[in-house]
Amino acid sequence: MSDAIAKKTNAAFQTAKLTSYWLELAGLPEAVEYSRLIHLDQELDPKMILHSRDMCFLNPVIHEIRYGSINAFIERSGCRNILDIACGYSPRGLLFARKGYHYVGADLPVVAEQLCEVVRELHLEGLEYVGADATNYDSLKAAFDRMSGPVCIVVEGLGMYLSAHEAETVRRNITCLLSEREGSCYVTTDPGNGYLFHAVITSLYPPNQTMMRFGQLFEMYNWASDGGITYETAKRPIEDDIEMYRRIGMTVEMVPLLPEGTRLRAFDRLPEEAVQALSKAMTKPLLLTGSAAGVVSVKTEKDEVPFSLESKKTDGMLQIKVSGRLDSLSAPELMRCFESSRDEIDRVVIDLSDTSFVSAAGGRVFYQIRKALGEDNRLILKGQSGEVAQEIETDDIIRHVD
Repeated sequence: MSDAIAKKTNAAFQTAKLTSYWLELAGLPEAVEYSRLIHLDQELDPKMILHSRDMCFLNPVIHEIRYGSINAFIERSGCRNILDIACGYSPRGLLFARKGYHYVGADLPVVAEQLCEVVRELHLEGLEYVGADATNYDSLKAAFDRMSGPVCIVVEGLGMYLSAHEAETVRRNITCLLSEREGSCYVTTDPGNGYLFHAVITSLYPPNQTMMRFGQLFEMYNWASDGGITYETAKRPIEDDIEMYRRIGMTVEMVPLLPEGTRLRAFDRLPEEAVQALSKAMTKPLLLTGSAAGVVSVKTEKDEVPFSLESKKTDGMLQIKVSGRLDSLSAPELMRCFESSRDEIDRVVIDLSDTSFVSAAGGRVFYQIRKALGEDNRLILKGQSGEVAQEIETDDIIRHVD
């Protein structure tokens, strides 16, 4: 898969690099080393970094807290296996593999393939990367089963890029994995992400600047992900998320981000008054932890039509029939199919009658095709029903063209 295709079909691909950049800027030793290993200076689009003083100050602090809070929980959990879902370019694998943990980072195949090259260079046992989609249970199960014994499942920063339907699917997938392995646990900062941003900002800025800085942060990530943030998910009250997890079958608890007395590297650059305020913010219960309350079932590949594409060109029209799941693992194939015929066609009809699931990555392909064709009525989606029809109907990215 080329980087160009990955950028078009997966909104969070570039922001994963941006997160790694902020951790490097925070001065974390493993982040600095990892940045060199993955050649982040070449990977990161300089235009994506808004080099304002406030953004380059705030983001390292926020990400040091978020990254550190999850790491601290992993060590407290007693699990020696880690499944990091949508791991991106986080240096967490490097840190924990050197401590003797078995770490499996699950992300887009293009990311996993690149990071596997890093692993080969390091000759470091216990560090693996695999291609997976968080909404695709079978791909997560394959990653989960690479480890034996209890697993700590980690999600950091994915939630605000998921639609409500995708988020529900991911929650169910994770709960099902937890129910299959006794002693396994789950940790995420995602339900409290916006609250964490707000807590840090209010600790470091006067009240009259709080909302402005908060808005700038979200706008930066939305711009970097080409409009990928799902604001409904990002702004949802934590209580609603807790109830959603419990309804599926997970026992959840909100715990403090970091233990009292934790010292950040950022403290060295702050006045004492700001250090005290930030230390108080870090004790807020914004870290969601969980375990399975019972057995949970999900749809697997055995229950669904396998993914396939059938296409034909007639009189300048490309007709494509999509079967199975259209997610971040399969969506690039649809984009490739379109681009291979782009110079010969001016209309596209996509038949979704046998499509069982459409993720944001699939929706982004529809958006990119419609944008390339230049007029809304040159792309026709037909045959969609049930959850697929609802997802398309409620997805602004699918309908909107700049």
